Amino acid sequence: TLGKSSHELSAPIHSVISLLLKFLEDAETSAANFALNAHMQGQSSLPPNISQEELCGGTTIDMLRRAALTLIHLAKHSKNSKLFLNHQHRVLTLAMSRFTHPRIGAMIANLLYHMEGDWTLT
Repeated sequence: TLGKSSHELSAPIHSVISLLLKFLEDAETSAANFALNAHMQGQSSLPPNISQEELCGGTTIDMLRRAALTLIHLAKHSKNSKLFLNHQHRVLTLAMSRFTHPRIGAMIANLLYHMEGDWTLT
């Protein structure tokens, strides 16, 4: 760590956690809006020619997977567990959303498992 205190390192990690969650939330919101628009237009299902990028707000499932995997790796380190405390509700909301891609939702559930520590969900 080249002499940096743990507090100096935790601030950037906390920002990374927040930004990665925002990236996942934006994709989930985009999928929810797309489904709402389709429903308002009287479509009972998504059009067959819809691309994953359109559904995920211009990103890909692979990029969402990478963001979730990065969060999982951060959560596995016990020094980072307190940094996830402020984000537990956001992570739970993503895991429970019906608009989160199933593969990403499973990874977010795995993230919740690794976030578990000395805290309880509120």
